[in-house]
Amino acid sequence: MPLSFLRWMVAGVALLSLGACGHTPVTRTFRDAFGAGQSVDGINLNPKLRYLRVTVRGRAILMVLGYIEPSPDGDLETWYSSEGEVLQLQNGRVVATAGLEIDWRAVRNAALPPWREMLGRSSVTFRRERDEMPGYRFGIAETVVLYAVRTPTNSRLVGLSAQELSWFEEAVQGQPGSLPSARYALSNKGMETRIVYAEQCLAPAFCLAWQIWPAR
Repeated sequence: MPLSFLRWMVAGVALLSLGACGHTPVTRTFRDAFGAGQSVDGINLNPKLRYLRVTVRGRAILMVLGYIEPSPDGDLETWYSSEGEVLQLQNGRVVATAGLEIDWRAVRNAALPPWREMLGRSSVTFRRERDEMPGYRFGIAETVVLYAVRTPTNSRLVGLSAQELSWFEEAVQGQPGSLPSARYALSNKGMETRIVYAEQCLAPAFCLAWQIWPAR
């Protein structure tokens, strides 16, 4: 298990354990963060926290940002749910998960350009290697093509106009029964270029959608 993965798993368990112990500030933070039974879209958000709205099998949950780890290839963001799921993103892509029915324990992308560069390109091909659980599938190598697409009409985007974003899809090449295409929505305002919404399948029948929340 990679050291970085172990570290954020331990941090997540510790954080959630603290939140379960009495009426501490951490408990109140988690209650405010996750809503304690409220509908996700109706939760009164804590302005001191950063949130991710995640949809899995039609169920919407909130995840809260635990920490950011600087990296030459882009900051690693580690997000936690109140039930212990962990999602680690880099440049809007899944690079590790824990606590899901299918987990990508580690993802390694090679020759992947920054999103700002993609605004001037129609497509790019890169190599991806990932480790998957359950099943102890390690070092799964894939050739992936990333390409610009027209604004979709069937996304799960909430609270934003899809027409104001730049859209990309990402597909595995040359493998029978490969994963459905991933989809990313890119906001490019001034000097800031970032993914505000994404969909990605970790298995053919297990897909996630997430967006920065509240929508902005």
